[in-house]
Amino acid sequence: MDFMHHRPITCLWFTQITILLLFGNLSQSALAQAENRGPIGVLVSPAELAVIKDKSREGIAPYQQNLEEFLHFIDSLMESSSGWQELSGEVIVHDRSSSDPIQLSSTGGKLAYGTALAWHLTGEEKYAEKSRSLILDLTDTYGYRNDGEDSFHWGAQGILNLARGGTPYMYAADLLESWSGWSQKDKLQYQIWLRDIMYPKVAWASRRRKNNWGVAGSFSSALIAWYLRDHPDWELKEISPREQILSPEAAFESHNQYQIGRMLTSDEWKMDGKVELWGILPNGAIPEEIRRGDDPIDGDYLPTAGSGTHYTMTFIEHLTAHAEFLRRLGDTSLYDHISRDGSGSLLQAYLFVVENPIKSHCFTPNRINALYFAYDYYQHPALLAALQECGPGNISGQRLALFGRLTRPVAERGNKYPTQ
Repeated sequence: MDFMHHRPITCLWFTQITILLLFGNLSQSALAQAENRGPIGVLVSPAELAVIKDKSREGIAPYQQNLEEFLHFIDSLMESSSGWQELSGEVIVHDRSSSDPIQLSSTGGKLAYGTALAWHLTGEEKYAEKSRSLILDLTDTYGYRNDGEDSFHWGAQGILNLARGGTPYMYAADLLESWSGWSQKDKLQYQIWLRDIMYPKVAWASRRRKNNWGVAGSFSSALIAWYLRDHPDWELKEISPREQILSPEAAFESHNQYQIGRMLTSDEWKMDGKVELWGILPNGAIPEEIRRGDDPIDGDYLPTAGSGTHYTMTFIEHLTAHAEFLRRLGDTSLYDHISRDGSGSLLQAYLFVVENPIKSHCFTPNRINALYFAYDYYQHPALLAALQECGPGNISGQRLALFGRLTRPVAERGNKYPTQ
């Protein structure tokens, strides 16, 4: 996939009414453009899932235990989701909650993606049907303003909820492409919603925010652009912080570069940073997240396991998901990036937390799933030690680096079981 050339274009912005009309009258030519391709796997491929399935059947640890725990988790979520309130029309986020609506909470994203994984791992269509239903339920929604406000504003909680909770739905949609029940019409309907409703909002976070909002926004925006790759002439419109129109390939390149920029400490990449240090410092500290707690933003370690430490882990978790996605496309720039002074390094951000000579911290049971992806790439002994000391963690993950323990398992003594 070549996303290397910027092409200036203009576009006609579709209103919500136009989108709904399009759903009812999808042209044959548009459907032909949306022809399903085989799934690539944003975080794991069908081929890798087949290996996990086979090794579980053979009773090989930790595959069997992981798969059993995973299916129990997904089945429980499916059962509880029957009581969720229907998602349709204008979405209003109540109490500025990251869990509202539940479909865009961490729970909703895990269920949409997890059921797609479960279909590949079991062959049971009930899982694919659930994943498809959750994805298509998004496609007549719009708005995402805060309650108590008459209109949407840039900075609304719904932006973050879409960037974090909505992104795993694309993981799921990609995996459904090899299922006959995921039609070309389904995919096109979802793609139109991504382009016209989700993209402008998450792109704002990518362009504006220095913290974990921005990490999620840049990843989500780049992933949308990638998912629209079979429509190279489509136009992605950004409204704020400035109006611009990009092709999918130009948007893909641009948001990946913004993610690199977010890691930098230079003046031109302060973005909306709230403190006098920003990016990932040479020692691995992330001041824009540490400021959320009581620890000093310029310290050599994190004295407490409070909010600043947890937000640091969240930033790292989001960034790891983006790095892993690009890795699977043959681009390891996020995993490998480091500036001349040692700043801007994802690996050093991990080491600042888990191998700090003054005081280290365990990743929380859900965030530790990111460590499985990171260790799979870096093979760094400190990451392995952190997994062995603090793991295994839960089976699901936090927000974006999901199900790492399932898809990138590590043997008890550190001999990684092959997944290909």
